[in-house]
Amino acid sequence: MRFESRARGCLWRGAAVICRDARLAIGAEPHAAPPGLAEHLTGCAACSQFQREMLALEANIRRALAEAPLAARTRPQRRFSAWSGWALAASILVAVLSTLVIWTLRPAETLAREVITHVNGEPDSWSSSAPVAAPTLDGILRAAGVALDANSNSVVYARSCRFRGHDVPHLVVKTSHGPVTVLILRNVHVGAREAFRESGMTGVITPAPQGSIAVLGRGDANLDEVSEQMRRSVRWLSQNPHAIFP
Repeated sequence: MRFESRARGCLWRGAAVICRDARLAIGAEPHAAPPGLAEHLTGCAACSQFQREMLALEANIRRALAEAPLAARTRPQRRFSAWSGWALAASILVAVLSTLVIWTLRPAETLAREVITHVNGEPDSWSSSAPVAAPTLDGILRAAGVALDANSNSVVYARSCRFRGHDVPHLVVKTSHGPVTVLILRNVHVGAREAFRESGMTGVITPAPQGSIAVLGRGDANLDEVSEQMRRSVRWLSQNPHAIFP
């Protein structure tokens, strides 16, 4: 049995395989494991557990459907019992769909997906090496209502990018562990620190006094130190932005 889902059109090759996409695909075909999904499952315990739960639910549905015709043949005088298996199957299917809706609507995962998609849209940013001119960097930051109390020579890429209807600074900072991408999201608030690891990148989104800060690195970079440095270095200028929530 296959659950119908829009995830059947998900392009695993070359796309950012994140938890939301993985769970949609698992819900559509619990037994299937395309290369991108299989790779994701090896490094994501939560999605692996979700797949096991979906497989168990599918097995229960199969058993319920198999029992319904048997009840109808052996006990025709009890029509209600003949349909009880179908009712059980319908209840389980509703539970499956409800679980999928809960997973797919998690705001933190949606925000992580948007951040990854945005960074993947500017692949050349990782290869920048020359420091951004101080006036250019200052203009980009102030346009977003922030300033940076740090050595600007470490910033090798700076752009003002549109993100959720607002202009946000997209920076690449040189560190001892390699380049790190930073998005300063003044108008996007998160309730708690959220870490993610997808498509060869490691990321963390942390709450900030007037928004949040997303930090991404390639490979298995430890971003805790960089994230904390950025949290201390970003200065939020006096503004009255219309905040939006993920």
